[in-house]
Amino acid sequence: MARRCVKVALARGTDNRRSFSGEQVEALLPNKRKRKLTIEERAKYCAKIGDVMDILAHHLDLGPKNDYENEIVASGSRQSQFRVKLAEAGVSPKIINTYAKDPKLIQESNKIQKKQTMKRMANPDRIPTHFSLANVSKRIQNMDVSKIPTREDLVDIIVMLSMRPAEVRSLRINHYEPDHSNIPAWYKDSYSWYCTGYLKSRGEKKKNPEPRPFLYMEKNPERARELLTWIQDAIKAKKLSDPVFTGKGTRNAWPFKEFLKQEPYRTIPKKLRDYGSKHASRIHGGKKPTPQHLKLLSRIAMRQESDRLDAGDN
Repeated sequence: MARRCVKVALARGTDNRRSFSGEQVEALLPNKRKRKLTIEERAKYCAKIGDVMDILAHHLDLGPKNDYENEIVASGSRQSQFRVKLAEAGVSPKIINTYAKDPKLIQESNKIQKKQTMKRMANPDRIPTHFSLANVSKRIQNMDVSKIPTREDLVDIIVMLSMRPAEVRSLRINHYEPDHSNIPAWYKDSYSWYCTGYLKSRGEKKKNPEPRPFLYMEKNPERARELLTWIQDAIKAKKLSDPVFTGKGTRNAWPFKEFLKQEPYRTIPKKLRDYGSKHASRIHGGKKPTPQHLKLLSRIAMRQESDRLDAGDN
């Protein structure tokens, strides 16, 4: 009955798709399909089966679970990625636009993101003075790689690279000049410097991660790589402590967290990455950047997945 109700609704148009009940969505996602699937697996399944009802069902299942702003934005991101993966799996754009695109949700998500970005831009004091763009840039310029780096240097380099503290040992910065007869899928014409060794990849991407564009505060990428190597070499030589891992490889972020509680820092480790991404977006944003462009640059600086960079905008 619920499946038939959805078919009737589809026959009348899909503008009210967010009003479908949980029972109706459940009818389209029977138990045999309810195991946790990644968005890519959902898209491949739908492309293989070839039933538009399956596409709609998964689209609805990836939609907002409540009316909170963060959930609306997150669901817009999930559905946007689903459309990207459907296209990669060979589903026609017409079907994707009809059964996997919710213009009202996209518009609502874009408005929320614009409002949030404008609010962040209007409140620059949220970044402590010690971590302002001018102060961090000045300290970076004055770093002397002939000396042993300090924990203060480590903090500034984490900010400079929009880096997770746990990536300090693993992150790598490389320059790529691809063979134009065989350009990798991950390569972007506007970027020639890329990062590997980042965390938070899943599935196959964790085993064999693709390089991601390198966007940075330090405008000279070779200088940025030199500073990163300087820190990494000091950690290997045990002249500087890793901010997350002990010498035996066990996780212990408490000392670094306590260090950042002191003056003049007064912050927490995970915020360092946010400070750096905001600074990088301003440095590379041009004279009159839009909030959406700044947010995109910020996400590139944090090395988020390339197929999620347009989340909520498609």
